[in-house]
Amino acid sequence: MPRLLPPRKTIKLSESLHRRLNMYASAASAAGVSVLALAGASEAKVVYTETHQVTRPGIPLYIDLNHDGIKDFVLRTTFYVGTAYLKVGLDASSAYHGTKNAIAGRRVSRSGYFLSAASALRAGAQIGPKRKFPVNRPFMAEELFPKDGGSSHYSDLGPWVGKGKGVSNRYLGLQFVVHGKVHYGWARLSVTLRHHQQYDNVRGTLTGYAYETIPDKPIVAGETKGPGVVTVQPNTARGSLGSLALGRK
Repeated sequence: MPRLLPPRKTIKLSESLHRRLNMYASAASAAGVSVLALAGASEAKVVYTETHQVTRPGIPLYIDLNHDGIKDFVLRTTFYVGTAYLKVGLDASSAYHGTKNAIAGRRVSRSGYFLSAASALRAGAQIGPKRKFPVNRPFMAEELFPKDGGSSHYSDLGPWVGKGKGVSNRYLGLQFVVHGKVHYGWARLSVTLRHHQQYDNVRGTLTGYAYETIPDKPIVAGETKGPGVVTVQPNTARGSLGSLALGRK
């Protein structure tokens, strides 16, 4: 007669290990890794990335929201010499033209032209299908100087100028597409204006970004804590997701 194997023992996972496995599954899914074989990984998550990056003249600052190796959005400093003025500013846009990635904002009129301005959202704002997402490259903040007026200040323009002093911890509302489906996210920035005719006069500091893993589901700007949030680091988010299951920071 064939030898009968003893019945398998049922092992009960601790709550902390179960939570870590769920975090691993959610983060792996965010990075494009298949998690169909992982049990208990169907709960939705917000994937939040901590960072600290400062814009620099002539060097685009890219944001890869879901760490799949594809650049989703970009921040750029701008410097334009016109016939009567100098313009220094900061813009945000989709990293590539022709995609449905977009930034929450509104259309504004200036000297007969219509432009897109990126909204400077406060913490707690809801970002989702009900918001307007201009498809054109929206500006965040600009300073204008008279071309022949030395370093004298002319005017501030844009939702991120904060009455000439800039803003702290405001949020870009982001809409981006993963595998043909729309997701929503945010990027937290502080913007400073130095009031000098320099290429880096308007400077942005990126301190974090996040996205919702469920398509078409709104996300709350600034939400970084709670059971539905997974926090990752930029240098470990891709290729080292096993560290999350082990509880490493």
